[in-house]
Amino acid sequence: MTLPLAKTLTRGALATLMLLAVGCSGTTTTSENTASPDTAAADNQDPVTITLAYPYGDLFTDVHRETIEKFEAENPNIDIALQAPLANYEELAQRTLVGITQRQAPTISFQGINQVRQFVDAGHASDLSEFVAADSRWTDGGLYESMMALGEFDGKQYAIPFAVSTPIMYYNVELLEQAGLDPENPPQTWPEVIEAAKKVQALGGDVTGMWYDYLITGNWAYQALVYSKGSSMMDDSESNITFGGETGIEAAQLLRSFVDEGVMQDWSREQGIESFVSGKVGFYFSSTSSLANLQEKSNFNLKTALFPTDEGGERRLPTGGNAAVIITDDPAEAKAAYEYAMFAAGPIGNNIMVNGTGYMPMHKEAVDEAFYEANPNYQASIDQIPYIFRWYSFPGENNLKIIDTIKESLQAVVSGKETPEAAITKAADQAQDLVK
Repeated sequence: MTLPLAKTLTRGALATLMLLAVGCSGTTTTSENTASPDTAAADNQDPVTITLAYPYGDLFTDVHRETIEKFEAENPNIDIALQAPLANYEELAQRTLVGITQRQAPTISFQGINQVRQFVDAGHASDLSEFVAADSRWTDGGLYESMMALGEFDGKQYAIPFAVSTPIMYYNVELLEQAGLDPENPPQTWPEVIEAAKKVQALGGDVTGMWYDYLITGNWAYQALVYSKGSSMMDDSESNITFGGETGIEAAQLLRSFVDEGVMQDWSREQGIESFVSGKVGFYFSSTSSLANLQEKSNFNLKTALFPTDEGGERRLPTGGNAAVIITDDPAEAKAAYEYAMFAAGPIGNNIMVNGTGYMPMHKEAVDEAFYEANPNYQASIDQIPYIFRWYSFPGENNLKIIDTIKESLQAVVSGKETPEAAITKAADQAQDLVK
């Protein structure tokens, strides 16, 4: 299966993002158009009800509620039943797979970008290519093509990307100043991060130097370390696991070094997040998706910066986020779900999403340059666009099992129960068995 990557782009802020509109070809297909030529005319349909599933209620409940309200006002014949949010992308994917076996799958689900592939491989995801071919919104220059290509597999559109993020550095300005550091010049490499975190740690009390969100969904933060070291999770043929090699082990060693150097504790995700927003952690490395929530919950001066690299290393970052997957045999439901997905990815829906989270927009009219000038913490993710690539998904039906295997190995590394070499080697061997 061909997995198109986001294109390398020139530098710049909104100008860089604008280039995405022409940065990737092949988002639409050349298959014969058999869809209705008026895919936007949802008001010509008979009344239809669709179900919508999504993860991360703290991020997306208000976003989807507001988007649905505006969408239904424009499309009165479409009713969207919003299901209770699932905890994360893995839980959403698993629940959706179970629903498919019981013929109770949600019509539209906002799956993690790294989860979409398994629905395509198994033949569950609806091929949206005919809708796309008949829809002028794909050719009017509004959508960022490189972003939308994240939902494309083998030249066909199976998902509509909604929200895309990158890993970034968050930091507490007050703690850095107290530690004698310059908040205007945050560390750029991991050795610099460790040294800076030591100074924050030296403040004493209940202050911790840093927290690396390695438990975040889909081994995303681990992939960021592996790919930044120039390696990959599998080889190009997708026959052999590669993260068990030298660079994959080095990535785990870096993670363990945060603990060994005394600047990070063995916390759960919840503990790490709560400690940071409570003003007790100097540096926090996680997704841009949490930006709005972190700013709202923290009572200190919070700033963001680019994700660090190795000394002299490159910056390669997996695109986090989610995309709408449609699962239905009913043409009316499929069209209604497609229309909502496109509305959500359009100027109105994406404006709601960007302002309510920290994700990057899919549409160039969702936000303008003035937004980033007024909200400079959102700039870091935009500046990282030239370094993004597809969040890797393992082939076959065992993607979720492999994710859990790697997660368990990373927990063993951070807790000190296993060495990085032993834990990653074992995880790679198990993953190799699961992809066969």
